[in-house]
Amino acid sequence: MSALLAMLLALATPVGPVPVPAYRQAADVVIISIHDQVDSVTASSLRRRLAEASDADAIVIELNTPGGDLMSTLDICYQIKTAAPANTVAWIRPHAFSAGTIIALACRQIIVAPASTFGDAAPITPMGSLPAAERAKIESPVLAEVVDSARRNHYDERLVEAFVSVGIELWLLEQVSTGRLACVNAGEYEAIFGQPPPRDFTPVSHGPPVEGVLAPFFQSMGEFQDSGLGDLEPAFVQQLPPSRPTLGAADADDWRLVRQVVPTDRLLTLTAPDAIAYGVASDVIADEQALQAWFGATQVRRLDRSWSETLARFLVSWPVRLVLTTIFLACLLVEFATGGTGLFGAGAVVALAMLLGGPWVAGLAQAWDIILVVGGLGLVAVELFLIPGMGVAGIAGVACLFAGMIGTFMTGDLGSPHGQAQAMTGVVTTLGGAALAAVLGWLVLRQLSSSTVLQYLVLSGEIHGHVAEAGLAGHAPVPDIGAPAVAITDLRPSGRIEWEGNVLDATTSGEWIESGANVVVTTSGMTIEVEEVQA
Repeated sequence: MSALLAMLLALATPVGPVPVPAYRQAADVVIISIHDQVDSVTASSLRRRLAEASDADAIVIELNTPGGDLMSTLDICYQIKTAAPANTVAWIRPHAFSAGTIIALACRQIIVAPASTFGDAAPITPMGSLPAAERAKIESPVLAEVVDSARRNHYDERLVEAFVSVGIELWLLEQVSTGRLACVNAGEYEAIFGQPPPRDFTPVSHGPPVEGVLAPFFQSMGEFQDSGLGDLEPAFVQQLPPSRPTLGAADADDWRLVRQVVPTDRLLTLTAPDAIAYGVASDVIADEQALQAWFGATQVRRLDRSWSETLARFLVSWPVRLVLTTIFLACLLVEFATGGTGLFGAGAVVALAMLLGGPWVAGLAQAWDIILVVGGLGLVAVELFLIPGMGVAGIAGVACLFAGMIGTFMTGDLGSPHGQAQAMTGVVTTLGGAALAAVLGWLVLRQLSSSTVLQYLVLSGEIHGHVAEAGLAGHAPVPDIGAPAVAITDLRPSGRIEWEGNVLDATTSGEWIESGANVVVTTSGMTIEVEEVQA
């Protein structure tokens, strides 16, 4: 009898892994990583990887990010909600602050790595905290986004609002009859229990509220905080009803206070145990093997950022673009000024390719940006070499060149604060690069004029008829007006001539003159100008 009972108990005891719920079960799981700062490259990369993973049964968004810019964050949330499969899970491994938290909430479920942390998503500018009214304007679309995510994915609405807004006090209540948890603010607490809630936290400051520590999330918005975000608000009207009814005095007997969640002077930040306790996170998953078991998957594969996207991310950062702009314009200036061997022209081409190629890969540069840059260079060349002195083509060319370069910084509407911030970044970077290029070009031309070695590589002269150094060494005599000479290099418009055995720097007073042509001196002195002798 005892043997039979033992057999029945053995048969009743589960063997093997715990069954995976049907809504979560997935044979093929794809991990898409979002690491470092969230920006337009991140959004573009996610779009590509979601398309590649279209045949997957589940997608895991692996997050380890300090934050990022607003529009890219909202773009990513939109992609998750419209282009990703329903079985999309955020895996916080190990930190997801600011934009990372907003992205995680857009997913159907959140899982966390041990010792992970997320939250702290309030707006802040590089110059410091925002005034209350301006902060409220910027918070509006973010709050609408997280509330929409909460209603879609059954997170506590008030809890997710505390990630974004300072000044939200919350208390955790438990329903005695069901064990269900709910977060309530001070007003709802007093409506339920008829008395003010207890405040168990020690204030951390007596000045302005703490706004969060991660400026990159809204740094592109802060400079235009007075403009508001009115153009974004209609897109964030809530389509779903609240996740729970408001509690009142009739519910007092069925609910009990657990603890205060967050005080008025700080933002909500959750560790892994707190996220589980509050129902924001579903489970703690340490590694990919545990993740595979959690899904009951037969395979787990990764889709990380490509090398070209990594390179594009580097190239679109404003310090790199400032350097590239400086190099491009300085090389262009020296090439046009000296009529050299093409070394500086090649440098300008390489710098321009990197300057436009990074934004193009990142999805920032549009076709019209490149057309403006190329067209502007063409007009400048026409001004210098075909119709010098007219000015119209040159001015139009410089305007087109700068407009195209500034355009590569912009992804948003110029009428929006985000688009205006991008435009301002483009203007400052481009004009700053131009100023640095003028200084660098002057230093290079000065060095060329005094270096014998470099004079053999490029022609030393100055554009617009400034002084040209005479001779390769020492001081050569100056020819008289009307003296015959021979061009020993192309004059474009600067070059070199030979006169009575002396090699002199000269400029053409008209069109280009090819090497070997007979010329005659038309202006003599500190500047030597020549024109071709017609046969």
